[in-house]
Amino acid sequence: MSDDYVRGRRIGVDVGLIRVGVALSDPDGILATPLTTLQRDPRKGFDVKLLAGLVQEHGAVGVYVGLPRSLDGGENASTAMARDYAAALVRRLRAKGWEVPVRLVDERLSTVDAHRALLEAGVSRREHKDKVDQVAAATILQSAVDRARSTGVEPGAPVDPPGPGPVRATVTEDVAHNGGDLDADGPVAEHPGRASTHPRGTAEDTAGPPHRARTEPLTTTDPDGEHS
Repeated sequence: MSDDYVRGRRIGVDVGLIRVGVALSDPDGILATPLTTLQRDPRKGFDVKLLAGLVQEHGAVGVYVGLPRSLDGGENASTAMARDYAAALVRRLRAKGWEVPVRLVDERLSTVDAHRALLEAGVSRREHKDKVDQVAAATILQSAVDRARSTGVEPGAPVDPPGPGPVRATVTEDVAHNGGDLDADGPVAEHPGRASTHPRGTAEDTAGPPHRARTEPLTTTDPDGEHS
């Protein structure tokens, strides 16, 4: 592990039209574990509030949001959706006074890898819907923390929205010099990592007891989505 690696839990996010998968790492960044699946609420942004609450609840030091690209590296409607979602999360965190960095990382084929991992774990295709998004998030997160641990450099591009209105992620030098890829070593799919698919959803935590992953959509009656 690089001496420059900042210890602490990190959260991975897989943004979809219907659901948002969420994963959590241990403080040392060794294992990314599926955490929960949120239902999208584009009109009121309730899911963004819940996600911000999870960031605060787990004391995350960073968030990685998967940026879906075409296989040729191009952008599409899903790419724009992920950018806007990441920006909305940053705004929500700042509104609550939580300065937690959010970064966009390449997630090509993460869902394909997630389906494969579930099949290898003996999960039937019928049950994939409830788990695939959070497993995809764990795949995204595992790849990101593996790179951060080995290099001491956070992968991807930081999200820094100036305020309400159209936003885009900050493009860093390594993005510009690598054909638009957010990761200089190539797409995340080439480094699928070690996303856990154990049905209990636990992760080794050297700083305390393990957290049990939720495998059902997170629900709450708190309209503000706070978990403090």
